[in-house]
Amino acid sequence: MHYELCDFYRRDTSFDFNEEANEIDWLSLKSGQRIEVGKPLVFNVDRIDSYINDYDLLPTSNTPLVSERFKILFSDLKDDLQFVKATIVGGNNRLNEDYYFMNVLNVIPIMDKNRSVYEIKKYGKAEVMTIKELYITDLTGHSIVRMAEHKSYIIVTDDFRKRCINANLKGINFVPEGHSAYK
Repeated sequence: MHYELCDFYRRDTSFDFNEEANEIDWLSLKSGQRIEVGKPLVFNVDRIDSYINDYDLLPTSNTPLVSERFKILFSDLKDDLQFVKATIVGGNNRLNEDYYFMNVLNVIPIMDKNRSVYEIKKYGKAEVMTIKELYITDLTGHSIVRMAEHKSYIIVTDDFRKRCINANLKGINFVPEGHSAYK
């Protein structure tokens, strides 16, 4: 069984990659390539909550921020993950430097296009895929990958999910393959 890695947080907010403050652009974060930067990546949020450090995964636009605890738990996955130091800047320029950007190093075509339910819409030259029901072929020996067909999807194995559950990591949801909000 495979799962989409999803985040949740106590309130509706997003920790956004700050393109002006960073040495790389946000598209680089989904390429599956190792990142080399001279300083921590900067993310912005409207305010830094008192409970932020209770979470091991923060809500972002598919550029996961993870805790030190998460980083240590998955430090053995050196071929699958790279952890890059991050600085979160909140309102009144309050800082939190306790998180890492989780760079998923494998971008692999894994969507079973015969079983999955999806549609592709064209907007000028751009194509946008909406996945209504996702099925996975194989992660080809990896515990975590970014889907090549839709790079906003991060897919994990059941073993990865169990490690998160056993470590009692917070802020993480797992959507099982085959799940559909459209049914």
